[in-house]
Amino acid sequence: MIHITNGDSANSYLKKIGIQGQFQAWHDVLHHGPITEQTDLIKISEYRSEFLADFFCIALPDVKAKFKQRDDALLALDPTDEIVLWLTPELFDCLIGLQFLAWFKSSHMESNSLKIVMLPDHLPPREHNAEHVQRYFQTRFTPEKAFYDLANTVWQALIFPEQLQSTKLNQCLALEFKYWPSLKLAITRFLEETPPKPELSRTQWQILDILSVKPLSLAQLFGENQQLEEIPFMGDLSFWSILELMRDLVDIDTQECILHQDLMFYHLHQVALSDNGMKVITGDGYLT
Repeated sequence: MIHITNGDSANSYLKKIGIQGQFQAWHDVLHHGPITEQTDLIKISEYRSEFLADFFCIALPDVKAKFKQRDDALLALDPTDEIVLWLTPELFDCLIGLQFLAWFKSSHMESNSLKIVMLPDHLPPREHNAEHVQRYFQTRFTPEKAFYDLANTVWQALIFPEQLQSTKLNQCLALEFKYWPSLKLAITRFLEETPPKPELSRTQWQILDILSVKPLSLAQLFGENQQLEEIPFMGDLSFWSILELMRDLVDIDTQECILHQDLMFYHLHQVALSDNGMKVITGDGYLT
C-alpha cells in the first residue's frame, strides 16, 4: 500500500499516528505556474521542474531529484498494488488530486487498486485528532465512474490555454459536486488566485488590504492573510514568493530575498504599503 499526500509533513503525521504503508508526497504546488496536459509522469516532471526551481529559488537538480523520487515510486508499482489518495478540502490538495487522477486513469494500474480518503480537515489536521483521521482512513473508498467523470471534466478545463481556462472553469461550477464537495470551492478559489494579467490575485489584494491598516512583521502578515482564507491552503514559501514579487507595491525593510530564511528573520523584518501600493488601493494607480 502506498499513500499519496500533499507533502512530507502529511507523511510524517500519518506515520506518527500508526498508518501503515509506503508514503509518497506529490511534490508540486499547482496553484502556481502553468499546468501541462501531459499525464506521463516523466513529462509532467520535466514540464514543472524549471518553473518551480525559478519561482521558489530552489536549485533545479534538487527539484528534479524530488520528482524523480516520486516518479520512480509510482512507476515501480504493480498494477494491483493498493494506492491511497488522501484528499483534504484545501485548493492545494484538490489540484494535486486532479492531476494524480489524470495520471492514474492513463497508467498501468487497475482501476480497483485506488482508494480515496476524503478528510474534512487539513493534513496534519487543525481541528481533528489522530483518532478521527484513523477513522476516516477506515472509510476509504473506491471511486465510482461519476467521481472520475467529474474529476476529468474539471481537469480538462484546468489544462485549457490561459485565455480560455477561466471560462471553462466557470462553466464547471454548474456541475454536480456531491461526489467531491470541496472541489467546487477549490475551483472558485483557483479562479480568484489566477485572474487575467495584469489583474492582482486575491492573495495580492489581501496583502494590500492588510497593509493599508498598518505595517506588520512578515510573520504577522502571513498570519493575517491566513485568517482571511475560508480554507487556508498556501504555505509560507508560496506566500514569501508572491510577496517578493510585489516589491513595487510594498516596502520591505530589507533588500535581502525573503525566501528560505530562518524563523527569526520573519519576526524581525517589517513590511508596509508603498506609495504605489496605496495608489492601487485607492484606485489612483495602474497595474502593469
